[in-house]
Amino acid sequence: MKPMPRVRYSVVLLALLINLICYTDRVCIAIAGPEMSKAFGFTPAQMGLVYSIFSLSYFLGQTPWGVLADRFGARGLVSFAVAGWSAFTALTGAAWNFASLMLIRFTFGALEAALSPSIASAFARWVPATERSTAFGAFLGGGRLGGAITPPIAGFLLFRYGWRAPFFIFGAVGILWSLLWFYWFRSRPEDHPRISAEEIHRIREGIPPAAKRVQAVPWMELLLSPRLCCLLAAAFGSTFLWQFYITWFPTYLRENRGMSLAESGFYASIPFALGVGATWAGGILTDLVGRRIDDRSARTIIGIVSLSTAALLMSAGIWCREPVLAALLMGFAAGAVDLYLGAAWASAIDIGGAAAGGAVAGLMNAASNCAGFASPALMGWVLQQSGNWNSVLLLGVATTAVSAVLWLFVNPRRQDAAVFAGAEECRDSEI
Repeated sequence: MKPMPRVRYSVVLLALLINLICYTDRVCIAIAGPEMSKAFGFTPAQMGLVYSIFSLSYFLGQTPWGVLADRFGARGLVSFAVAGWSAFTALTGAAWNFASLMLIRFTFGALEAALSPSIASAFARWVPATERSTAFGAFLGGGRLGGAITPPIAGFLLFRYGWRAPFFIFGAVGILWSLLWFYWFRSRPEDHPRISAEEIHRIREGIPPAAKRVQAVPWMELLLSPRLCCLLAAAFGSTFLWQFYITWFPTYLRENRGMSLAESGFYASIPFALGVGATWAGGILTDLVGRRIDDRSARTIIGIVSLSTAALLMSAGIWCREPVLAALLMGFAAGAVDLYLGAAWASAIDIGGAAAGGAVAGLMNAASNCAGFASPALMGWVLQQSGNWNSVLLLGVATTAVSAVLWLFVNPRRQDAAVFAGAEECRDSEI
């Protein structure tokens, strides 16, 4: 086969599209939820459990999948996971009672948990360090785009064919994409039939030599790493605020700002729309700044500016008396959080290296989804106890501000990376 220029870009594009499908499958149930609840006679508490069971298994599955991706590569793993969760997306449309739906959604979350840490492990081998924030920004932007386009598509299918139809159709699309990933992707760039020697050299030039090999995960070094602890805490704190937008934000706009159903729906979509551009822009900006100074300093700057700006914008939104302006300020706070995501995922790979890039990415995403599981419940409890929406929102502001401070310690001096050097030399076997 004739070599293609920059095959790594096609890998990033394919990962972006798979993440888009991931989010269409994930968000679909929020659109079909009211009709499902009516069909089965679920109480609000039961429907809440159906929603939350996904986050539980998703949180538990992150690190194990990351370890497997580091050891065996992302080709077969991602194909299996996409086909598996797509099948369980379709099975959601075939659920017949509460117990079956809980089991289906739990398994669905466990399989979707494989995607992000596996892609992180793939990017560690395919994407030079100076391009990783951009690659992760594109990948994450695909998810935000999926979240933005799913409501109208799922709503149309539901209106025309009933609540089960979106699950069947979205599931079928995902299975097709799993086959495409297996056909095109290779766990090692050297194994791809269309890659040129020049591109292999470019990739390897931007990746430390130890990253070419598979090593044992240095768990002791990881667990003792202050960088990793700060990364996990920052991921938890920033997600704690972001979960507000996909759970309580529409209710807040209606109950506290007096908006209509249509108005609250429009302004509640702003965080997703901004997220598409913010994840891309943040990743590109991080890499551009990194080429002018160094990659770690660039991630530190972007992370602190992103999270600090988010805390300030949310604070301004809380105290703003004009409902529309308040909604816009809060929406832009969500976009500000998304600016740092590319830097966060690039930092996870930098901390873990070739031996544990996927494992660390899985740990980070687990911390994030732990906040996703805890945030809605805790915010609801605070709201019930205080009856004050500001108490709920200021809690999210506080966690984001703390995350901004912690980010100072996620990307310190370059020589700190030597912590893992010895562990990364312990095995020489290749995928």
